[in-house]
Amino acid sequence: MARHQVKSFKVSIGRSGESVRVEIETEIKKPYKFELTPDVHYPTVQDVEGKLKAALTHCVDTYEKIDISVFKDRSYVSINVKDFIDTRFSGKAV
Repeated sequence: MARHQVKSFKVSIGRSGESVRVEIETEIKKPYKFELTPDVHYPTVQDVEGKLKAALTHCVDTYEKIDISVFKDRSYVSINVKDFIDTRFSGKAV
């Protein structure tokens, strides 16, 4: 996993209400973009949205770096922020 500084982010529930759209801008030229869906760990889109907003806000406020990995074969995205969040979300890169 690569560690990146979060410059800015957008997290919002999609128009259908069935997924959460995420865009994370880091020092890398191309932003990370994901569409995440509820699962057994985060059963509602509000759970997914809330956890991500809290973690990403923490990164921006404290300059903590984030680890992001995309597992295409298993349809999930792993996000780790030291001493704050270490979890995976069901979804895909878009």
